[in-house]
Amino acid sequence: MASSENEQNIIQMMDPALRQGNGVRLGTLIMIRWMAVAGQMLSLLTVHYILGFDIRPEMTFTVVFISGMMNLWFSLREDLNTRLSDKQSTWHMVFDLLHLSTLLFLTGGLSNPFIVLMLAPSSVSASILSPRSTKVLIAISVVLVTALAYTPFPLPWDGPAPNVDDILKAGIWISLCFTLVFLAMYMSRVSKEGQDRAKALAATQAALEQEQRLAALGTLAAAAAHELGTPLGTILLVAKELQNHCKGQDEQTKLDIELIIDQTSRCREILAEISQKRKAGDAEHFTYLGIEAILREAGHPHEMRGVKVKYSSEGPDNLIIRRTPEQIHAFRTIVENATGFAENEVHVQAKWDNEHLHVIVEDDGPGFDPQIVKRLGEPYVTTRQPTPGKDGGLGLGLFISKTLLERTGAVMSFKNATIGGARVELNWPRSALQEEPDFSDEEELA
Repeated sequence: MASSENEQNIIQMMDPALRQGNGVRLGTLIMIRWMAVAGQMLSLLTVHYILGFDIRPEMTFTVVFISGMMNLWFSLREDLNTRLSDKQSTWHMVFDLLHLSTLLFLTGGLSNPFIVLMLAPSSVSASILSPRSTKVLIAISVVLVTALAYTPFPLPWDGPAPNVDDILKAGIWISLCFTLVFLAMYMSRVSKEGQDRAKALAATQAALEQEQRLAALGTLAAAAAHELGTPLGTILLVAKELQNHCKGQDEQTKLDIELIIDQTSRCREILAEISQKRKAGDAEHFTYLGIEAILREAGHPHEMRGVKVKYSSEGPDNLIIRRTPEQIHAFRTIVENATGFAENEVHVQAKWDNEHLHVIVEDDGPGFDPQIVKRLGEPYVTTRQPTPGKDGGLGLGLFISKTLLERTGAVMSFKNATIGGARVELNWPRSALQEEPDFSDEEELA
C-alpha cells in the first residue's frame, strides 16, 4: 500500500527479534524430550509388567536409557536458555526421530499403534523451523516409516502376535506419508500467517508511535509559541526603553540594542504565524478539526507528485471530529498510494449525515488486482497490478491503515471504480467520532 521506503523505515523501527526471528529454546526441547522419555518408559513398564507382553526389555529399555542420558548431558553441560539455530534444532529433531523409530522398529514397526508419534517432529518443525529444515525432516520421516514396514520384530503380545496383512501395512504406510506432508504444510501455513501478523502488528504499533511523536511535537511547538509571546514582548519593550535612554551612548551600544530589537521582532513574527495556524491559545484546537481539514493535512505531503488531488465535503452541518494520529497516518498512506498509481487525478471526498460519515478516496490509475481485492487488508498482500516504475512496497500499508482506522470505529472496504481506478471507502458511525459539542462559533475554528 505505502511506498517501499516508508515501509522499510517502519520495519527498521520494529523489534529485531520480530524482524529476524528467534530459534527454539534448548530448554524447551529438553523438557519435551523428558516428557517423551517418561511416556515411553511408562508405556514399556505397563505393557511388560501389567499386560505381560514381551517387549524385549534388554533392547527397548537401552534405547530409552540412551535418550535419557543424552538429555541429561545437555541439561548439565549447556545453558537451557540458549536459542538454537535452525540447523541445531534440526539435528535435535533428527535424533528424536531416530530414537522413536528405533523403539518402534523393536516393537512391531507399522503394526504398533504408537506409529502415529512419527508425525510429531515434522509437524513441530513446520511451526518453528525453516521450510528447508522441514523438508529434510519429512524426507527422513518417510524413509524411517518405510524401514519400519520391514522390521523382523513382531508386535509385543501374550503368545503369537496378530498377523497384519501386507495390504493393511501398505495402507498404514500411505496414510502416514500423506499425513506427514499434509500436517507439515498445514502447520507451516498457519505458523507463517501468525508470524506475518505479529510482524505487521509490530509495524502498525511503530507507525502509530511515530505519528504520536510527531503530533506531540507539533502541539509542543504551538504551545511554546503561545507561552513565549509574553516574555518576548517584555524583552522588546525593555530593549526599546534602553534605546531611548542610550541616545547619547557610543555607536556600538546602539547597534547592539537595535540588533536585539530586530531579532526579538522577528521571533514574535514567527511565533505569531505559528499561533495563527494552530490557534495555540486554545488547547482544543489541537484536538478537534473539520473532517476536510484533517483530510487536507494528511494528504498535503503528496500533493506535489505530479497528480492533482481534489478535496470535497458535503453534509447537513459543520462536522467537527477528534484529530488522532491513527487517522492522520492512515489517511496519509491511502492518499500516498492513490497518488502513486493515479494517472492524472485523485479525488478525496467526505460525505456525512446525522448518523454516519463516509470518506472515499478514488484515483484514475490501473485499480486493484481483481484476484486479491478480497484479501486486501491482510499483512504482506500487495494491492496493485504491477506497472513500470511503480513498486507496491512490502504490502504492509493497507494492513496498517486498516488496523489503525478500525481502532477509531471505521469500516474499510476496497473496490475498483466502474470507470476505472481504485476506490477506498471508509465508514464511521458519528457516535464513534467523539464530536466536540461546544464549538458553535465557526470563526473560532478558522
